[in-house]
Amino acid sequence: YYNRGFAKGRLEDYSGEIFDYSKALDINPRYAKAYYNRGTVKTIELKDYSGAIADFNKAIEINPSDAEAYNNRGFAKKNLKDYSGAISDYNKALDINPKDALAYLNRGNAKKELKNYSGAIADYNKAIEINPRYADAYFNRGIAKTDLKDYSGAISDYSKAIEINPRYADAYFNRGISKDYLDDPYGAISDFNNAIKIRPKSENYFRSSGITKWQIGDMKGACEDWKKAAELGSEDAAEVLKEHCE
Repeated sequence: YYNRGFAKGRLEDYSGEIFDYSKALDINPRYAKAYYNRGTVKTIELKDYSGAIADFNKAIEINPSDAEAYNNRGFAKKNLKDYSGAISDYNKALDINPKDALAYLNRGNAKKELKNYSGAIADYNKAIEINPRYADAYFNRGIAKTDLKDYSGAISDYSKAIEINPRYADAYFNRGISKDYLDDPYGAISDFNNAIKIRPKSENYFRSSGITKWQIGDMKGACEDWKKAAELGSEDAAEVLKEHCE
C-alpha cells in the first residue's frame, strides 16, 4: 500500500496516494514514514495544513529523531501563520541535523515574517554556507535586504540567484524592483522583460513594468503592459488602464 501510494503521487493522484498511505496505517499504525508522506502530500498538494500537522505529530511521536518531520511540520505551521511554532520546529530539526540548509532557509523565512530581518539574513547566510549554490537562499536573503532598504545588497543576491538559475523569473522581477528603488528604471524594465519572457502569464510583472514605463514617460509601453495585466486578471491594472489610457 505504501509503495503504491508513492507511485500514485508520482502520477499526481494525490487522493489515491493518501488513500493508500491510510490503508498502510490501518495495517501498521506505527508506520512513521506513512504518516510523514501523508502529511507531506497534505502540506504541499492539498494545502491541508492542520491535517498535515496531525500526521507529522504522529510521525514524530513514533520517531522523535526525524528531522524532516520537524522541518515539514514547521512549514505547515508557517502556512498557518504560527511563525513562533514553526521556528521551534526548525530549531529541533537543526538540533538533529545542523547541516540542513533547507531548515535554515525555512527558519529564515519564518523570522522574516516576524520582521526579524537580521535574524533571517543570518539563517540564509548559514544555508548558503552549507550549499553555496542554493538559489532560493540568495533570493530570500535579497528580499530581507530589500526590507532593510539595502537595495544594492538585494540586487547582488538576486543576481547570484539568477547566475545559479537563469530561469528564476521572480529573481529578475525582484531585481527590477530594487533597481527601480535605486532610480535605474531602464535596468528595472530590462529585468521585468526577462521575467515576462520566462513567465508570460504573470499579471504582476506586466503591471509593475507598466508603472515603471509610465514613470519615464513611455505611455504607449505602459498602456500595453497594463492592458496585458488587465487581460490576465489584474483589477488594479484595469483601473489604471481606464484612468490613463482610454
